[in-house]
Amino acid sequence: IVGFSPFRLSTMRVVAALLCVAILFSAASAAPITKLGRTKLAPKAVKKGLGLDLCPLCVQFTSQSISELLNIILNAGVVGGCAELCGMLPQKLEQEACNLICDIVGIDAFIHLIEKADLDPIYFCELTTLCPVHDCEGQCVKITDAAVAPQSGPQGTTFKIGVAMQAFNQTSTGTIVFSVLP
Repeated sequence: IVGFSPFRLSTMRVVAALLCVAILFSAASAAPITKLGRTKLAPKAVKKGLGLDLCPLCVQFTSQSISELLNIILNAGVVGGCAELCGMLPQKLEQEACNLICDIVGIDAFIHLIEKADLDPIYFCELTTLCPVHDCEGQCVKITDAAVAPQSGPQGTTFKIGVAMQAFNQTSTGTIVFSVLP
C-alpha cells in the first residue's frame, strides 16, 4: 500500500481486528443463538499485546462453524491461507471471526487444531490458547452420590442415572466416562 509505513499498517490491523471483534460481539448478542455468549466460562484468557478476551468469541464462532470448516478441509482441501479457507464459509460474520482466529494461530496450526479438537468448540479454543486451560492437580472432584433407577431391569428398560459431585478446584473441560455392564 502506497504511503503507509509498516508501523501504521500494523496499527491499522490491530484497530481493524478490534473493530471486527466489537462487530462480532454486538452481532453475536443479537443473533438467535446466544446461549454460549452468555455462558460463564473460565477466567478471561487475555491475548498478549491486545488485552482482549477472545475466548467467548472463539467458543461462539467455533460452536457454529467447526463442523463446516472440518468438511471444507476434508472435502475441498486448503491450498492457500486463512483468507481462502475462511472465505469458503457462507456468512460474512463467520468469515471475519474465522480469519481473526486463524491469523492469530496461523493456517497450519488452525487446520491441525480443527482436526484434533474432534468437533469440541471449547477444546479447540483451549488448544489455540484463546481460552485458558486449568489442569487441576491433587483432589479436584469427589463423587458424593450416585443413583440408578430402577436398580435392575430386563433388556430395553430405560434407566435414570444421577451423579452428584463436589468440585474442590477449578478444572478445564473434560469427559466423564461410565460403563454399563450386563
